[in-house]
Amino acid sequence: MNYKNKPLHISTPVPNGAYEVSVSVTAHEDITFTILSQSRRFMVQDASLKKGETKDYTFNVSVCDYHKNNEDYTIVSGVELDILCDGNLSAVSAVSPVDIPTIYIAGDSTVTDQPSEYPYNPSSTYCGWGQMFPQFLNTGITVENHAQSGSTTADFIKVNFSAFCDKMKKGDFLIVEFGHNDQKVASLDAFGGYAENLKYFINFAHDRGVTPIISSPINRIIFQEDGSILNLLGEYRNAAKDVCDVMNVPFIDLWSRTTEFFEAAGAVKAWDYFWSNGHDRDYTHTNDIGGNVIARLAADEMIKNNISPVADLLKRDMISITLPQKTTVTQAHNSKELKHLKSIGLVNIPKTSALPDIDKDITNI
Repeated sequence: MNYKNKPLHISTPVPNGAYEVSVSVTAHEDITFTILSQSRRFMVQDASLKKGETKDYTFNVSVCDYHKNNEDYTIVSGVELDILCDGNLSAVSAVSPVDIPTIYIAGDSTVTDQPSEYPYNPSSTYCGWGQMFPQFLNTGITVENHAQSGSTTADFIKVNFSAFCDKMKKGDFLIVEFGHNDQKVASLDAFGGYAENLKYFINFAHDRGVTPIISSPINRIIFQEDGSILNLLGEYRNAAKDVCDVMNVPFIDLWSRTTEFFEAAGAVKAWDYFWSNGHDRDYTHTNDIGGNVIARLAADEMIKNNISPVADLLKRDMISITLPQKTTVTQAHNSKELKHLKSIGLVNIPKTSALPDIDKDITNI
């Protein structure tokens, strides 16, 4: 059966916890395939096999209940695998519990596990970088992504955090990345409510022997006429760094890294990394292509900051990043397209900006 239009699904009932998962894949023709776990977390991407070839793949999967804002508490009852393939294959899996660290992720739509429609199109599929990150890790650590579209730091602390805060154990990690939605709430200004909530996450983690990692928010691709990206989240980046400096915790600067990367791409090519259906475009939310890039940037930041043992377990040969080359195209500046965006009521826009419309809200997808 061809699993391009509908992935092969394998479900293994197990309790919450960390697991080593082995998948044996046999190709019945030349194939390329991707293995996803849980809510579309990438474990193996674009692997190839020749007809008649069988290969085993081993990775770690976290099984954990979750509680999303405005939704009921959800019990997760097992390891869920989906294999997306452009041809015919068969697969069997084995699941065993393991005692290893877990990386828990708290964040918003730019980090979350986004769903997909099939037939699969990586350009028109939303993707948070957190769901791309697991494939870059060797066995010995697992990822549990609780980020949610539309979430602020305050929302997350009140609701999402409750599903796993008591599950975190000594040796685990907590990655925190917010800003896009905090920026829309007056009480969550960068050096006020937002910074205080980051401190809450850090103190909570420290009390349990968990290592907090604070990330600045990724940047939006709102370009100015000079080719630079408008600074709409820089204060949130600076506030996050200040908190990390004061509290002596690891800081990964995805605001600076994404600004550098997408400015290098330019206003037209940068669109390749963000959601588009061929007509409408999104300036905030990456597609699968962009999510993969930002996950590699995050991994590189962890190596540069020597965040052990995460840095030691990363597949360094898979995360190298080369800045893209600009493509010269007539009318290359998407700043002129701002009039087509719908206002979502940001209240903390830097005073140097008079732009009312900068985001496209996908809270409900």
